[in-house]
Amino acid sequence: MLSVIDLLEAGTLAPEQAAWLLDRIWRGASWMVGAGPGGAGKTTVMSALLAMVPAGEEIRLTNRDTGWESSPPGTTLVSYELSPGWYDGYIWGEAVRRYMALGAAGCRLVSNLHADTLEEAREQIVDQCGADPAHFAALGTFIPVTVGGGFRASRRSVERIHYYDTAEGGWCLLGGDRSPSAQELRIADFCAGLSRSGVRRVEDVREAWLHWRPP
Repeated sequence: MLSVIDLLEAGTLAPEQAAWLLDRIWRGASWMVGAGPGGAGKTTVMSALLAMVPAGEEIRLTNRDTGWESSPPGTTLVSYELSPGWYDGYIWGEAVRRYMALGAAGCRLVSNLHADTLEEAREQIVDQCGADPAHFAALGTFIPVTVGGGFRASRRSVERIHYYDTAEGGWCLLGGDRSPSAQELRIADFCAGLSRSGVRRVEDVREAWLHWRPP
């Protein structure tokens, strides 16, 4: 399992992207990582970010018999993948409809799926699974991973991030020309400091993050 610092050093996430994501995740945002091909690193990115949620937050997997379908608001619901596959933790159809409804009711949603664009994600979740279109905003953040450089020298990178802006009432694209907030600058400095110190193990990064962050 890789950490956010690993992703920064590999160039998968840019420093400003990581700082923005970590600030947003700390404040309760949901996220979904997308990529069409298998092996693109969706679960790696999803899990690295999951390690940075606040302490004490209840996390439930969408495995069978976990009772996730009746989770109260404030619960983080992790689905390994939105897919018709029969693996434990994968959900599709009616389960996706329930998952999205819980997100709209106040649960944090964390997952990934085989989609390169926000439009493809919507087509799978709303059109194929029949989720309420109004619940699609519960995804909060869509992070597509791009693979380039050929098979032997493949490079995984996040070239764009979509997020739902409640003030705008729609999906927006995180712009490269925006000015980072003071908190994002502090987070970027924190991550850079861990990298310089050689702190990369996901457990150590999480421990440092929880110690550094304000209550």
